[in-house]
Amino acid sequence: MRRRIVSCIGFILCTLVVCFSLSEPMRIVRELPEYSELSAIADALEVPFSIAYQKRQVAGVSSDLSESLSDEPDVANLDIMLFGVIPVRQIVMVKNTRTVVMPGGESVGVTLYTKGALVVGLGGIANSEGIQESPAKTAGIRAGDVVTSVNDITIEDSDDFLKIYSTTQGEIKVTVERNGEVKDFFVTPVLDATDNTYKIGMWVRDSTAGVGTLSFYDSNTLQYCALGHPITDVDTGVTLNVKNGEIIQSKILGISQGENGQPGEIHGSFGSGSQRLGSIEKNYDYGISGQLYSKIENSLYPDGLLLGFPEEAQLGEATILTSINSSGVQKFTCEVIKLYPQREAGSKGMVIKITDQRLIEQTGGIIQGMSGSPIIQNRLLIGVVTHVFVNDPLKGYCIYAYWMKESYTDTLNK
Repeated sequence: MRRRIVSCIGFILCTLVVCFSLSEPMRIVRELPEYSELSAIADALEVPFSIAYQKRQVAGVSSDLSESLSDEPDVANLDIMLFGVIPVRQIVMVKNTRTVVMPGGESVGVTLYTKGALVVGLGGIANSEGIQESPAKTAGIRAGDVVTSVNDITIEDSDDFLKIYSTTQGEIKVTVERNGEVKDFFVTPVLDATDNTYKIGMWVRDSTAGVGTLSFYDSNTLQYCALGHPITDVDTGVTLNVKNGEIIQSKILGISQGENGQPGEIHGSFGSGSQRLGSIEKNYDYGISGQLYSKIENSLYPDGLLLGFPEEAQLGEATILTSINSSGVQKFTCEVIKLYPQREAGSKGMVIKITDQRLIEQTGGIIQGMSGSPIIQNRLLIGVVTHVFVNDPLKGYCIYAYWMKESYTDTLNK
């Protein structure tokens, strides 16, 4: 008899759970987007639901949710709780209104100057006895190190570095940054018998230049994001630490088509007479960012677009904006063929495939110089091209555009 009563109670509880899971309040909770604004959460939730956020402080849902969370961050993880105890969903709470951005697609030249002098190679110096020496290598300096000072004198650029050590006899202290750590090395320059100057056997550089694509900018602040990946030194692969730099209007001279195993390339040109578009303030994991000097109009989307959240991207047709000739920014069709759900920033959020025959005929797919091209879907700017598949130039990786902006904002706050 007792077993029958327990079974009946269990059946009733299971029935209640099933019915509740199919109820309208539960359906609304399930259908809340992973990234939701406060107003949407407040409108959707009702008793018996409550929320837990940050230090898991539980607060009942009121008609004015913004009052209870007014002192909290703009974006925070939020757990939806049943009866204040049972976790039902976790979403990302977005406190402020969504960001309106102006999509890019313009080809831009990039000039960047580093802080200090980047070591790009080590080599031997022939001393008076004809013996090859590399004092820098012997001391422990490596390619990829960034020289920041010599004898505690700050190094601004490679010329600065050369002037100091080439006129110094005896041991010098060379301070470098390596993988975020500061290290001191003691190096004794040797007299190069070929030109009678003191050298330490290493090559340095302090600048780089190239061509990429502007991704988007905030319509209110004019802060822009471009490229989708960091600028690295061609010899060492080290991400360059920005002292200053600019993005510049670039003129496209021609295209080298991409083929399987051989990425294509946009050939661009810019010079001292080219229009300066903005400053480079950050070279970070997901591109370069800074401040535009003035607005750049986009005739395809004159009013701008909302910046999409990662979970709003969908498999299926999308649009890529890019510049491949003198016609400027153009729209081409592509397809989102794979999505990688992410709760934090990552450079590989989705995979796209070029489907527009016009673009395929002219470029062969995604080519170097198209990095940074924005991806639009359902009138949301959802992604930015970062890398091409070397063995299939029709396909490429994209970062979620939301992460580019959020990560840039985080670097400014550090």
